[in-house]
Amino acid sequence: MNSIWISARMNFAAQRIALRWAKEHLPEEEYREIEKSYNVMLKWSVVFVIACIPVILAFMLLIFNAPFSKKAEAAAAPDGAARYVMARADYDGNFYWTYNSRKYEHALKDYGLSPEDFEFGDEIKVYVTDAQDVIKVTAVDDTANIRNIEVGVGVLGSILVPVLLIVGVYVPVADRTFGKRWVEFYREFSSRTIHTNA
Repeated sequence: MNSIWISARMNFAAQRIALRWAKEHLPEEEYREIEKSYNVMLKWSVVFVIACIPVILAFMLLIFNAPFSKKAEAAAAPDGAARYVMARADYDGNFYWTYNSRKYEHALKDYGLSPEDFEFGDEIKVYVTDAQDVIKVTAVDDTANIRNIEVGVGVLGSILVPVLLIVGVYVPVADRTFGKRWVEFYREFSSRTIHTNA
């Protein structure tokens, strides 16, 4: 049923062939019913897709919120800091990062952080000057992970929510009301075409 529904609504070339066949082989009144159902369904399909755009945009805001949040965070950097880099904790109580193929490494305890609080590979936010001099070091909170989750939700939501609305709301309504005559005809036409080609 779903494959028939998708085909009946998205394959415009096949739709035109089916409508031409109906016009040539069916009684005028029956053809007019099918054509009317098709035209109404096509119109409401476009309207429904347009109505889904605000939903998509709402989820896309979650995606684009990450760069905006990052800019705001950079604006709140301590005095003297040009940017921040994400460093990693090492086995020996140090943290390090690489910039322009050069490795920078410092002791955690020199910046008020306890090495016992970090495992190898833990991220550490380091505010630096353009020359990579350390201004401030902070442990990474869950903000970055939350941001990644928000981006993931935004991507999935912008795809899944419209699909679920179409499959769960629009399809059942269309199949039982204005699109019923068209879908029934197209199902029969497709079945007849498959059997003829076989």
